Parts: sequence; C-alpha cells; structure tokens
Amino acid sequence: MPHQKFQSANIRPRYAKGTISAWGVNSAYPRTPWVAAWWSAAFPGFGHMFLGKYLHGFMLIIWELVVNSQANVNMGIILSMLGRFEEAKAEINENWFLLYMAVYVYSIWDSYRCAVEIAKSHVLAEVEDAPISPSAVTFFDVVILDKKNPWVGFFWSLLSPGLGQLYAGSTIVGTLVLAWWIYVAYQASAVSAWLHSFLGDFPSATAALDSQWFLFLPSMYAFAIYQAYTAVIETNTLYDIEQIRFLRVRDENLSEHNTLDNNTVQIIATFEHSPFVEMVIHEMEKQGVKPQNIVALPMENLDDQLHIVDSIHSVDGRSILDGAMLGGSIFMVLGSIYGFVLYLGPIIWGLLGLIGGFLIGLFIEIALKKKKKIKFFSNRKSEVLLQVTCNTSLQEQMIKILKSRKANSFLVMPQRINS
Repeated sequence: MPHQKFQSANIRPRYAKGTISAWGVNSAYPRTPWVAAWWSAAFPGFGHMFLGKYLHGFMLIIWELVVNSQANVNMGIILSMLGRFEEAKAEINENWFLLYMAVYVYSIWDSYRCAVEIAKSHVLAEVEDAPISPSAVTFFDVVILDKKNPWVGFFWSLLSPGLGQLYAGSTIVGTLVLAWWIYVAYQASAVSAWLHSFLGDFPSATAALDSQWFLFLPSMYAFAIYQAYTAVIETNTLYDIEQIRFLRVRDENLSEHNTLDNNTVQIIATFEHSPFVEMVIHEMEKQGVKPQNIVALPMENLDDQLHIVDSIHSVDGRSILDGAMLGGSIFMVLGSIYGFVLYLGPIIWGLLGLIGGFLIGLFIEIALKKKKKIKFFSNRKSEVLLQVTCNTSLQEQMIKILKSRKANSFLVMPQRINS
C-alpha cells in the first residue's frame, strides 16, 4: 500500500509513474533488463525505445543506419554467415568499423542499466502514489488515456511498422518509426522484391534487393510489432494505476457515513477498469444518490498464472511472448540471410523464419516455466467492486445505469428483517 497520498494533481511528484501529452503516452513501467539488452544487440536504439527512452533510442537508430552503412557491417555479416570470409573482410571499411563497435557495446550495456534503474523508479513512484493526469488537450491534439486491445496494435504493425505505435497513442514514435521504415525499405528496394516474391519470381526478387540495407529490415519489422504490442499493454496498465488511485482517494475523502433507514436498498456491481466506472458514479450522483453512499474500490488480483496472450481485460505484462518475439527476430534475420542462396529468396525465408522463430521461442519459454501454471488466454476479470445504497424508488434507475455502462454483473442485496 502507498505511504503517501497526493490530494492535488498540481503537486509534482519526485518519481513520476507516467505522462501523457500531445507527443504521446509514456510510463516508468518495469521492463525485463535482458530483453532490453537483446533488442539493443539486435539493433542499437531498440532497447532504449523498449524502455521508453525514445530520445536515446532515436539517436542510436540514426547512428546505426549511418555508421553501419558506411562500414558495410551488414554486408560483412551476410558474407560471413554464408562462409565467404575473405570477401567479408574485404567488404568491411575498417575506419568506420572501429567507430561502430564502441557505441554498439555501449547501447547494450546502457539499455540493461536503464532497465534496472527504471524498475527502481517504478517502486518509488508506487510508494509516493503520485497522480497521473488521464487526458491532455492541446492545440495540436486531444490525448486520452483509455483501454486498448494489444492485439490490435500487433496487427497494425504487422501491416506496416509505425501504425501500431500510433494506435497505442505514441504520435511522435509512430511517425518516426513509419518514416524510417519507409526510408530503409526504399533504400533496400524491398517493395519490389516483395512483389516479385509473391508473384513467384524468386530470382528477380533476390536480384532486386540491396543486401546492405535489406538486413536492417528483419530486426525493424519484428521490433515494431513487439513494441506496439507492449506499448498498448503499458498504456492499459497506466490507466489501471491511475483509476485505482482515484478510487482509493475518493473513498478516503468520503469519510462521512449516513444513518440508513428502512426504505433503502443496496446494489453491488462489478466492472473492469474503464471510463464506465467513473461515468456510473457521476450518473448515480445526478440521480440524487449521495457520494458517500457510492463505494467503488479496486479488487486485488489473485491470479498468479502466466498468460501466453494478454488481453484488454487483463493486461499485467506477464505474457511469455517476450521469448517468442526474440526468437522470431533471430530466425527472421537468419532466414533473410540464407534466403539469398536458397530458392524462395530472402523475403519468403525471412517471413518463414519469423513464424518458425516465434513458435520455437514460445515453446522454449513454456519449457522454462513448466513448473508454473500457464494459460493460453488471460481471464476476463472483474477488477472494480461498486456498492450503492439508495432509496428503493431509485432501484430500477440504478440497474438501468449499470446495464447501460457495461457492468459485468450486479446484485440487489436481499432485505434482512431483524427480530
């Protein structure tokens, strides 16, 4: 439980849980350090973006695109993986390559370190229990913290990297991801190769590709899908944290209790965390129910099972898709490399590597966590309990409000006659 309560949103916390603005939504959400380090190893800058350190991430991504291209690192990787070592050594620009290594190692180390520090900051932010503003209205945009489905973000990034980030509420991140995806795909002639591949003209697809630029795409594509998915989960979690605090502070402020007469009825209902909770409270007060007669409090989550798939109903970030997406990115890169010498070409083998690596990574995660119960989908949960005490004449109106605002269930408490 928090040690301190902020009664005013104007008080600036020492440790912020998150923020929303016209630039997008960001949070100090605890991430797994080794996952951040892996994404930095796959593509410098991705680990920092995974942590929400977008400025660091964008700088390192630009550095990677420029220095890697000048040093011909990707070509060296492709030729080395194909066993053509002398050609690989001849292809590498030594002057640029020596500049490359120090920053590459730094990005891995710093993303791991930052993940550890952000986890500490998250704990201290929970102790402070500082408020989060759930909306931001500016001349440029209206940003509202709301609940979204992580698989919708996954799907849109599957169609085009950047769209999932825009769906998650990260305007600047989505715009920049979309921009560098278009730029790198153009430099690699990937669209032309994609078209030839799906028409069955695999030799033309392979010949059309610029190998140096094409090897950027597998890591970019896999990370954009994964980051969009996790960004939605983190936004949903931030929403839950904000509403839990609001309900607790509201209940503490309503310290007065009325003496109830015999002409009253109690109604209990359950909700998921959503704007409907606050709408119901407001509408009941408009009908004449006193605020202190409406109790709405978050319920503790007792489900400690691991979920393969998070959903909009229960997004606690404990999915085991981390390993699945890491496996997908690894095998997509390998498929793209060896696709240059295999019949189906880099595009098809890259996509097959993504699917195969995803499944392999998922099975490894399940095997490593075999001692814990694992469910495919997370349960639909009732996370907020609402109890309203009102005059019996208002009973039907209260039930109508609950139904219209998507209550999961409700119960009219039976009258007890005291002897």
